[in-house]
Parts: sequence; C-alpha cells; structure tokens
Amino acid sequence: MVTCVHITHEAVQQSGGIGSVLRGMITARAYQERIGRTILLGPLAPTTAGGQPPAPQVEVLYDSLSGVRLAAASEALARVASFYGVRLVYGRRRLASDGHEAWVEVLLVDVSQPHRLEDEFKYFLSERFGLDSRRYEAASEYELYLRLADPGCEGIRALLGDAQDICWLIAHEFMGMCTVLRAILGGDRRFRTAFYAHEVATARMLVEDGPGRDLRFYGVLGLARRQGGYLADYFGPQDWYYKHALISRAWHCDVVAAVGERVIEELRFLGPEWAKRDISLVFNGIPSLHPSREERQAARLRLQRCAVALVGWEPDWVFTHVTRLVHSKGLWRDLLVLRHLDAHLAKRGQRALFVVLASQVGTRPSAEVWRMAQEYGWPLAHREGYPDLTPGELAFDLQVRQFNAQASAVRAVFVNQFGFDRQSCGPAIPADVSCADLRCGTDLEFGQSLYEPFGIAMLEPLGSGAVCVLSDVCGCLGFARRVLAGRACRCLVVGEYTALPPGVDLAQACLLGPEDCARVEAATASRVAERLAAQLPRTMSEEDLLRCEGQALASAMSWENVVRDMLAPALHLD
Repeated sequence: MVTCVHITHEAVQQSGGIGSVLRGMITARAYQERIGRTILLGPLAPTTAGGQPPAPQVEVLYDSLSGVRLAAASEALARVASFYGVRLVYGRRRLASDGHEAWVEVLLVDVSQPHRLEDEFKYFLSERFGLDSRRYEAASEYELYLRLADPGCEGIRALLGDAQDICWLIAHEFMGMCTVLRAILGGDRRFRTAFYAHEVATARMLVEDGPGRDLRFYGVLGLARRQGGYLADYFGPQDWYYKHALISRAWHCDVVAAVGERVIEELRFLGPEWAKRDISLVFNGIPSLHPSREERQAARLRLQRCAVALVGWEPDWVFTHVTRLVHSKGLWRDLLVLRHLDAHLAKRGQRALFVVLASQVGTRPSAEVWRMAQEYGWPLAHREGYPDLTPGELAFDLQVRQFNAQASAVRAVFVNQFGFDRQSCGPAIPADVSCADLRCGTDLEFGQSLYEPFGIAMLEPLGSGAVCVLSDVCGCLGFARRVLAGRACRCLVVGEYTALPPGVDLAQACLLGPEDCARVEAATASRVAERLAAQLPRTMSEEDLLRCEGQALASAMSWENVVRDMLAPALHLD
C-alpha cells in the first residue's frame, strides 16, 4: 500500500493555489485507486500554537499538548513530541472538489520555537548539500520550514509503524524542501522523495521585480539556454535568497515534477546540475463546469440584472477577472485590451461591463461593506484606507477610474472583496446572484499574467462557453495546446507578451526595460482586442459551439487525466 505525504503550508487552511491543487488531485478517482494512504504534513498555525485546536475541519486524534490520545499511533507520536520538545497534532479531515471527496490524515508540528536537534540538522544540511542555514537565520519563513523537518519526518515514521511499503514524501514548493532533504539524510529505505514545482521562486522574483518584467526574463532565458548559459550568468548570483537556495537543491530528490513547460525551462536555467535532470511534466487539472444552455443563460441574466443595479444599464457583454491582487497578475493589461475593444464595441452599438473581483486583505466584514455601500456607493465608488482601499488596491483603482473616464462602451467595476453575493458585496447585488455566476455567466475571463506557472482560475469559466484570454507565459496554455493537438479553439485568445522585437540579441535582451515592455504590451493588447472582436459569439449557435468546445477541452484537462497520465507515471504508481 503506497503512502503519499504531501508537505505543504496548506495542510489545514487554504491560503493559495496549492490547496486547490491538493483538493483536485487527492479527490480524483485515479488517485484513490493508486494511493492507499494520504498524509498532509505542515506547520501548526501560530494562532493555535498555545493549545487551541488547529481548525474546525480537523478531527483531532492526538494532541501532545491537550492530552487527546485517540490514535493508534499515539504512544509513538508522544515519544517524537517528547524527544524534540515540540507540540504534535494528528487527525484527519475531509477534502472535496468537483463533486468528489476524500478523507486524509493530517500531521501538524508546532514550529514556533527551535527544537533540540535544530543546530545538528543545520550542520548536516551544510555538510551534505552545501546549504548554509546561517545565511537565512533572519528569514523567519526559512526557520519555520527548517524546524518542520526533523519532528515531521519522525512523526511520519511513527505513523507508518512497522509497515514496509513505499512512502512518497512530496515537497510542494520550497516549503517542503528541508523535510525531503532530512529524509534523504535519514536513509529510511521506505522513503522516496519528490519535489513538485508549482513555480520557480527565483524566476517569479526576477519577473515581478525586474525592470524588463516577463519580456526581459523569458527573452534572456530563451536566448541564453541556446548558448548553454545559466541564470547567474545574466542576473547574478541569487544564493542570498533563501527560496532560491532551497529549490536549487531539489535535484537531489528521486523525482522532480513541474506544473508547466515554462517551469521546466526555469528549473533547467538554475544551473548545470539541472541541465540533464529528468523533470516530469505534471500539469494541474481544472474544474469541469458543464452548464446547459438554459443554466448558462440564467446565470448570464443574473449578471446583467446585477449590472443594472450597479451601473444603471444592461450590458450586451459581461467580462470578468477573478484573481488575487498581486503584480504578477498584470491587471493593467486587461484595461489596455479593453481600451482597444471599446472602439470595436462602440461601432457595433454594444456595451460591456467588466467586473474585477480582487482583494489584498481577504474578506471584508459584511457590516463594513454595507456601511460603505450606503455611505458612498461602494463598490462603484471607493475611498482610500481600510476597510476600503489598501495602497495596492488604490493603485489599481486609479487605473480603473482613468479607464472609465476615457471609455464609451465598456465600464469597469473594481470589487475589492472575496465573494460576490449580497452578504459580501452589499445591497447593489441582487439576492439571487452568487460568485458561481461569475464563472457560469461570464462571456470573457481575463488572465494575462506576467508570471503564471499554471493558472487554474483563469480557465474555470471554460466549460460555460466563456472566451479565456491568456498571456503566453501561462502554464495551462501548454496543457490546452497538447489536448488540442493543432486544432483551433475559439475559447482561447493568447497575448504574446514575451515575444522579443525582431532582431533583438542576447546582449540587447539583457538591457530591456520598462519602455520596451510598454511598447510590446501596447502592440500585443491591440492584437488581442482584434481577436476578441472577431471571436466573441454573435449568435446563439456560436455560443453553443463555444460551450461545447470549452466543455470538451475542460474535460480533457481534468484531474482524473492528470493523475492517470502524468502523476502516476512520474511516481511509478502503475
């Protein structure tokens, strides 16, 4: 019976995309058929380190602090907790996704304080892997995941008991690297180690913070790799960055997997150790919506009524972007495209509402939302300062205001909130509208990211017949192209934001800056708008065709197919 241990910061609470990945993967039938036991290993949240339960969704079977001893392995776990002087919590929780569910085990370690063997572990990391932990002692996140490794590995051994079956330890991103390195040091023959790259943190940093953004980074990467060059040759040493230091050593794992083809290129760019390393391509799966024509039209009508409540008129089109409000999502590119599309729609006598649902601070309290709505008309109008605009939200809101002042056929509404219903967004939202309507009823979903290793969210409306607008860095685009095998698909429109201008060589690519990005973005946005003007459906039969194409593509990109055709071969599960 194969056991899979997923090492993640989202073992209990979802805070990003890895939680969605785990839900989709673990609940897939193809996973359940191949994996006998699943354990989520992660740090105990700081708010629960003082003795509180980890979360309502966890059924606690062992807790070294509160005295719960319901697990068969309680005695063995108690020895681990006592030896390291840490709190261990063990239990189980239910995962649900896309109509499927699974029960998994959860092992949480209190990493708020150093444990007794921490310095010894740091010594062996340096001796065996050249990882000098002293350089990163000021990085609290590094220390947190380093402290997880020793008691985490021994806790898993306690749960395995005398069983001799294979146990895969899967590091989801840099957060699990110290634990898998500890497993390699330990030499337990049952353990197999895997690194699942959901991104390459070094690449993300250079794209988001670099002057030439994605244009420069991917331009340099493509040209440099043809000449046998590596990242440090062009961007300088990155060992100061603890995430880079950890992922750079992932080649030591038995298996390395990546969520997209660009991520594989980024890993190979890290150094010569990676150049010939086998890297398995394991895409993410996407949810498969299959609304009927009637269900889609009902959702679309609800969004149109919502538009009337918000802006006073019924749009011909509803466009959306549901995302995190971070720089890498490239929200300004949506407005660039819509400036060009605005002219096309105006010529046709059509109007569109563009809803951006994005927040920097999570869910705002319902009482504050209703107060802002009654006081000054939120979310149509905003004010600086919490509970309304954070500094990052203010920067985007100013762009939205400028766009609305110039556009004639498109109106943008920035909803800085998680959730899209009356409770979350106030009285302007009709009582029967929900966030699901943004996925089922939208005509177009934007996702023109600067850095997007995969991008599940931007393809979620695919099965409803929406046109999905992607940038050429999106990992999900590679999956879609593999499925389509050269066939055309009107559901996807791609902006080639990283295509270098003609004649640019490697030396010139290294010097690309903001002005070059602006020129490429302007030209690309114009081309994207032209494609959208041609591909947005004009008849019901065209809408039906889009929906059928989208549902077929989404079904082929399911987690069932990913686990069966990619994950299982990578981990030798068949």
